[in-house]
Amino acid sequence: MKSHIVAALAFCCIVMFTGCLSSRIAASLTFQWPQVVGPYSASITRDDIHQIVDLAVSRSDIKKPVDQIDTERPDEAYVKGGNPQNTGDQMTSFDVRKKNGRWKIIEKSVNTGPAIITS
Repeated sequence: MKSHIVAALAFCCIVMFTGCLSSRIAASLTFQWPQVVGPYSASITRDDIHQIVDLAVSRSDIKKPVDQIDTERPDEAYVKGGNPQNTGDQMTSFDVRKKNGRWKIIEKSVNTGPAIITS
């Protein structure tokens, strides 16, 4: 009986604590760390990844979690989110660009639709 009460109290504390965290910390606790690929993947910092994930977290029209960041240039990336498991599952893709140290979503690139799983 005592262990159930302790577990319930611990859960309540965690819920209260995470409710007070910034979106960055809450996102990192809630979502998996995205895979970073592409020729410039080594140039993407933890802060870059946090900025990109924060952009997705702040928008209701983007499926979460951010699964992959594909770096074709040091200041641009193609981002996929939604973690589709099967063909037809919804996912979002969008492009981001870094300017003056901050990443921004290229608005016209946001696309949500069904995923096509090939393997």
